[in-house]
Amino acid sequence: MVSRAESRSLRSASRARHIPHPAGALAGRRQRGFFALSVLVFGIACFYIALTTLTRITPELARGQDFQNLPIVSNVASLIPDPVLPAAPGENSSFNRRINLLVIGVDKRPDQPDDAAGYNTDTIMVLTMDPVSKTISALSFPRDMVIDIKYPDGFVGQDRINTSYGVGFQDSNHSIAAGAKHLAADIESNFGIKIDNWIWMDFKGVEKLINTVGGVTVDIPEELAVYDWYYTDDDFTDPHYETFPPGLNQLNGYRAVAFGRYRNDSDLYRVKRQQLVLESALAAVFSRKILDAAPTDLWDSYSTIVHHDIPLAEMISYLPLLKATGGTINLFSVGDPVNGVDTMLPYTAPSGAALLDWNRENVQYWINQAFTKSRYAKSTVEVQNGAGPTGIDDAEALAQYLRFDQYLPIVYIGPDVAVQPTSSILLYTENRRPMAEDIADWLGIPHSAITVRPRLTATDPDIVIITGRSFDPAKLQTPR
Repeated sequence: MVSRAESRSLRSASRARHIPHPAGALAGRRQRGFFALSVLVFGIACFYIALTTLTRITPELARGQDFQNLPIVSNVASLIPDPVLPAAPGENSSFNRRINLLVIGVDKRPDQPDDAAGYNTDTIMVLTMDPVSKTISALSFPRDMVIDIKYPDGFVGQDRINTSYGVGFQDSNHSIAAGAKHLAADIESNFGIKIDNWIWMDFKGVEKLINTVGGVTVDIPEELAVYDWYYTDDDFTDPHYETFPPGLNQLNGYRAVAFGRYRNDSDLYRVKRQQLVLESALAAVFSRKILDAAPTDLWDSYSTIVHHDIPLAEMISYLPLLKATGGTINLFSVGDPVNGVDTMLPYTAPSGAALLDWNRENVQYWINQAFTKSRYAKSTVEVQNGAGPTGIDDAEALAQYLRFDQYLPIVYIGPDVAVQPTSSILLYTENRRPMAEDIADWLGIPHSAITVRPRLTATDPDIVIITGRSFDPAKLQTPR
């Protein structure tokens, strides 16, 4: 048996054996310090990887936004030196390319089965969003417009644009997606507009959407008013009279659809009515802050009302851009006249069908208006003849070139000025310098020919081009 004194002696000896040597303690501290440093380096590396990944993913998920200023990026970036951050995507970056959505509204009656032969596409429009200028435009196509349609066997024939969807629909065992893709392909081949995604709705879908946003307030001009239209939205409900007088009209989904369908006066007027409903619906979405909902909630709410091919990730990237537009939409129709010249040319087919041929230059003009390059958006250009009496036609030719070939939105002819030997450019808005330099390149004149002038009134153009005696329209640069 161990005595109490021996026990104390053993415990003291044990403690003595476990007292670390000074050199060993130092080594342990070094190991712990090295481990902490490794963790810190690993953490910084993770931050770096997260940040660099984020700055590559974010431009695609938040197009048109300066992602360096987004909270999630700036918070991480504050922990790392500035050189880590790449530059924000430029105007011509693929991250900032336009987004083109094809909107298809079909005349599918409630009593028709889902495999009914093709349906009629009553609404065909392209919504285009520009991430750089933060604008959204709608370009509509009259349903009776005749285009080249490519059939599944490779044959290309002419028919109404509203038959294109049905060709793809019927050839694919009644697939809405195939019909939409076929129409998108025909639009690209006829007009050069590449479609990113499509949205498909029938009458009831549109009605539900409008009711979901609480109805729309439409300001109807006199020429688009409708009086005593005997209307029903199907073939088995008794019709009744609908009237849409000039001025403000509060419309629920049913009446908004009815207003947008009326075309007893003109198919071109129907396009205008549909655009009014679209504009009013977008205004309602913004005024009621519907886009403030979580993207997944929006997805769940509307994905059952419409057919589309927009993945959830794409929808998330579209929403900030749509919100950045502020609810303003620019409305265009390829059927509108240009400078008093009709774009749509009605004729009757041998079968008796009423069809619309079209002026190619005018249609291209409206496409240019809707798809204006970002650096030219909302700009105004005045062309002045500085070559004497013989230069009037050349100035007109330059204006046409700028409108139709270079996609400038607003170009007009100004007064003649004193004759000068060479062409020159007056720049009244400094932030339009890149555009002025582009114009100089097209004209084949040096950038030194650009002179900055103070803008005296709000109505002054951004740029004035003065054509000199040496100007030759035949030498204008061919658009790339």
